[in-house]
Amino acid sequence: MFRADDGRWQLIACIRHTTHPGGTRLLYRWSSAELLQEDWKPEGIFLSSRPDWDHAEGTVQAPFHVSDAGRHFLFYNSRGGHLLTSEDGTKFDPVGKEAIFPMGRDVCILDDRKRSGKWIAYYTSPEKGINPATRDHTIRARTAENLQGPWSDVAVEIPPITPPAEGYTFVYAESPLVIKRGGFYYRFEQLNVFRSSDPLKWSGPPIAQLAPKDPLKRLAPEIVTHQGNDYLVAYQWRGRDPRGIYLTRLVWDPQKGERGFIELRRE
Repeated sequence: MFRADDGRWQLIACIRHTTHPGGTRLLYRWSSAELLQEDWKPEGIFLSSRPDWDHAEGTVQAPFHVSDAGRHFLFYNSRGGHLLTSEDGTKFDPVGKEAIFPMGRDVCILDDRKRSGKWIAYYTSPEKGINPATRDHTIRARTAENLQGPWSDVAVEIPPITPPAEGYTFVYAESPLVIKRGGFYYRFEQLNVFRSSDPLKWSGPPIAQLAPKDPLKRLAPEIVTHQGNDYLVAYQWRGRDPRGIYLTRLVWDPQKGERGFIELRRE
């Protein structure tokens, strides 16, 4: 979710179980004039797999957007990490015709240039034998001085901290999210939040559990900042409410002290 240069908000998400051959997955776009408006306008298919871009057929998923130097950058995965760029946030073109670095899926990009001079790409990495407890899923990170690369050959492992969930053992290795607020980094394992002074070194316990009653009700969180407020965006996949993208305000409570606790207030 991000704002294009014309002021309209853009939401690009993976849709599964389509009639597209192969993996059935493609990217679809919605838009809205207001961030907090319900039922955004459907804009149609944003991207489906293309053999001339070295995609896996029917598998384009997990888009992640960042802005830099007046341009929009949209990462996604399909047989590796791919990148699209745009001058206005609506029309995107590919950077090359193949992946810019090898990865599994669910990429998150962190701007760490003030500290290390680099961008960090976190992603889910299925690897045979890496961790049977999480069905051989972990998280890895690569770094680069430029979003278009070259990205590091070394991929640092950052294993999940949250214990595997019964029946969905690899869920906390999926959809990694790391952001920086103040002097600390905050890592979301779904809606469990950890804090660190080093974006590549993490330990528990969590400083906040944003969905203690049902931690797997909403997944794949992202943070959107608008008019000085942070909003937590996540995909709801189980429960009484319809499946879809939900949003709520995220409040960083300074009264909780240096541990940087987080609380949620609905808008």
